[in-house]
Amino acid sequence: MNDGIRLHLNESPFPPPDFIIEEVKKYLHLGNRYQHPSLLERLRELMAEYNRVEPKNIYPTPGGDGALRAVFYNLIQTGDKVVINNPSYSMYKVYASVRGLKLTRVNLIENDNWWKMNFEKFLDEAKNARLVIIDDPNNPTGSPMLKAEEDKVRALAESINGFILIDEAYYEFSGYTVAKLINKYPNLLIVRTLSKAFSLASYRVGYLIGNEEVIKNLMKGATPFDISLPGYIAGITALENPSYVRKIVEEITKNREYLLNGLRKLGLKVYNSLTNFVFVKDERDLLSPLLNKGVAIRKPIIGYYRISVGTKEQVDALLKYLGEIIENSNSK
Repeated sequence: MNDGIRLHLNESPFPPPDFIIEEVKKYLHLGNRYQHPSLLERLRELMAEYNRVEPKNIYPTPGGDGALRAVFYNLIQTGDKVVINNPSYSMYKVYASVRGLKLTRVNLIENDNWWKMNFEKFLDEAKNARLVIIDDPNNPTGSPMLKAEEDKVRALAESINGFILIDEAYYEFSGYTVAKLINKYPNLLIVRTLSKAFSLASYRVGYLIGNEEVIKNLMKGATPFDISLPGYIAGITALENPSYVRKIVEEITKNREYLLNGLRKLGLKVYNSLTNFVFVKDERDLLSPLLNKGVAIRKPIIGYYRISVGTKEQVDALLKYLGEIIENSNSK
């Protein structure tokens, strides 16, 4: 692993709990064997329990990106129209390009300390789309989009001749979900991941929540071997003991507010967030000087930065370095 402070990939700054690591270690000697199908079924059961749905509504995948790929490669065809917000998670554009899809981007509206959807325009574009994707909360702005409001979900579900995909990668931080609506709207799908709040990014465990028939069709192309053995064990152990996630979310939320206040004291324009990162508006080059000091942040679009929330010590270091950089830029 590279040294330095990693605040560019929205990872959890906290390692998995020791009880997960110890459980994974017990199975490492079985790396020469394929994992038993019972692990897949156990993971589905636990994911269903965690989301208060049925196992038949769950499709486990290798990370949240695996869930996205399952949709892009199985439920839509070359030439189909896809509608997303702009900005939003960068991989939507990548998968759309690879699959030869017609991508329409609807600009978000900057609104004081939050960004919001242009819902009427988005709804209008959705009417002739095969797939609409909304990351909620939004990445990279950290703002709520539909906020699980059923009237908006219904409007989209009834307008589109295809699927609505709600990417809830940051659900544990936002606290709202459309999971309860999947049986009401059969074309509704939800992406989830254990990479963020569960601190399991490199174990690659994610899943789709959806209507039974859609999930059954997706599962036809799946095997029990799609997720690695360490991923199964880590995911199962984590979901059997999910209370640790609350502590991680509480700590990151506290650090996020501390980071927001610190950035504002430095005179930076920073937006409120319901995630494990913050979004900053600034025309200066903050990326290079921070990297020179061993701190990595992300510049998703020109004039804006996304900063993952780290530990208290990492936040303090970032604020210190940023203060020095801003002071130097002002004195030139």
